[in-house]
Amino acid sequence: MEPTDAVRFEAVIERFTNAIGAHYIGVPDEVVQQFTQKSAVRIMCLLNGTVEFHCALRPKGDGSFMISIGTPIRQQLKVRLGDTVKAAIWKDESEYGRKMPEELQELLSIDEEGNRYFQALTPGKQRSIMYYIDGAKNVQIRVDRAIMMIDRLKTK
Repeated sequence: MEPTDAVRFEAVIERFTNAIGAHYIGVPDEVVQQFTQKSAVRIMCLLNGTVEFHCALRPKGDGSFMISIGTPIRQQLKVRLGDTVKAAIWKDESEYGRKMPEELQELLSIDEEGNRYFQALTPGKQRSIMYYIDGAKNVQIRVDRAIMMIDRLKTK
């Protein structure tokens, strides 16, 4: 749900010309200035009033900023390269910069050692683990992935 302090703008879906070819939308300078940081900042994004997701306001390397728009998001929106989208962004106030998978939350609540190791990770590594676990469609696979990842942390 979009908060009242969201910043709104329109942008065209673009694509990097490098080997990766990631899709993104450019964020206008006047919007970036409202977030006051020169480095990447975690935000929430709502596109076309329908698809909401956690993301980062990231520097492109030329002084401008962008938001990555992955394939699943483009598919949900039914948009392609060159299409214009309506964006609303606001600061992500969540603890980890993305939704914590229930399976991982439950495991961390009963595994003190695993929780200590997880909390000692950088925010980006924490999000990577959450992303990997959340990527499984099946509950049992998410449970298995959570256990595997926390066990790996404990054996390092």
